[in-house]
Amino acid sequence: MQVKTGKGTISMMVVFAIWSLSLAVDLPGLAVTPIEGSLRTIFSDATDFKIQLLTVLPNLVIIPFVLLSGKLSETRHKVAVITLGTLLYIIAGAWSIFSNSLTELIWLSCLLGAGCGLILPFSTGLIADVFTGKYRMKQMGIISAIGNIALVGATFVVGFLAAKSWHLPFLVYLIPLVSLVLIPFLNKIPKSNYAATPATSDAASSATTKAASTTVPAVDADGFSTAGQSVKGGFYVGRTIWLLLAYFFFVFATSVPAYYLPNLMPEYHMSTEDVSTVTSIFYLAMFAIGLIVTAVMKTFRKTTFILATGLIVGGMVMFVLTRSLGLFIVASALVGLGNGLAQPIFYTKATEVVTSDSKSTLSLAYLQVANYVAISLVPVIIGFFSDIFHNKTALFPFTLVLIFTAIVLCAVIVRVRHFVFGISKNYYE
Repeated sequence: MQVKTGKGTISMMVVFAIWSLSLAVDLPGLAVTPIEGSLRTIFSDATDFKIQLLTVLPNLVIIPFVLLSGKLSETRHKVAVITLGTLLYIIAGAWSIFSNSLTELIWLSCLLGAGCGLILPFSTGLIADVFTGKYRMKQMGIISAIGNIALVGATFVVGFLAAKSWHLPFLVYLIPLVSLVLIPFLNKIPKSNYAATPATSDAASSATTKAASTTVPAVDADGFSTAGQSVKGGFYVGRTIWLLLAYFFFVFATSVPAYYLPNLMPEYHMSTEDVSTVTSIFYLAMFAIGLIVTAVMKTFRKTTFILATGLIVGGMVMFVLTRSLGLFIVASALVGLGNGLAQPIFYTKATEVVTSDSKSTLSLAYLQVANYVAISLVPVIIGFFSDIFHNKTALFPFTLVLIFTAIVLCAVIVRVRHFVFGISKNYYE
């Protein structure tokens, strides 16, 4: 079976190989969450800090390795980098299953983060290489959906395995074995799909810089003006900064429920299982809309980003006002739908802040760094404003994010025809 790419067609097995890279990118730290209590008992002399390192370190280590992977993507050795990252991920997971040392597990969590970081930019970068136009947007939605449904499934599996033995949850880190089996198919990606060599792209970047400095307004392939945009290192500086800031905010805002629902829902006499259900609905909603993102965009066209932001605002309003499990589920679904709709658009736009396709994976790597930094700073930002307003209630994080997101919604409405929040016909036609 052949799949249309906008440039031609490729084998379905190649598409499966690309999709498989998204299966495990959101999993580092997941295996530890349900066994934290057991680890405190098993390693009775361990401090809380050491236990927390098992979940924090992978996400911190991912950041420099994402950047390294982004730079390596400009070479001719993409498949080699993916293979190395996959092997490191699998080795860390397999070793963790049999480890009985907390210090060893901490070091293995760093290895896991390194492997994941090397893979991460290519989960979207190969889509940017192979697909174009509406086909690219559709695939960005699919891989976003795959990552989210994998996270939901793995969460339930890890919880089940944790009840059997504290070693077994680490089995979830062997999911990249699927990618390892399929990696040979990545060699079947037509060479013409890959971007130009760095030397060629540098020449293109130089030419674009000169063009941008002329008085003739420049417009990119999607109809967004590049007039007056300064170019540095193959990136439109203004576009890049605003895109990263917008993505940072969306990740921050939609991460708040996962952080703070465990504090809010028990106040309304809801159980840990209820919290897990509401959190799972968030990822299921992201999965569902990711599969139909181009159809949604075709319906709402230029107002798509307004819809995405409005859904998040609506969800936050319900989180603030509701007191029942059913309405918490609806609120979580609304936030998930909004985030799931926005995410593939951000991925696609990250490929449009560069002057050469050879920089697309590096650009997507920067976007992933913004993602992990935003997630890491959620408690810091909430804590900062909580101290300023002297409000430590469980409802405060949701109220704060509601206010911020409502302000951003106004900005989206005003800037709906500009690059960051604009929707081109090329995305869905």
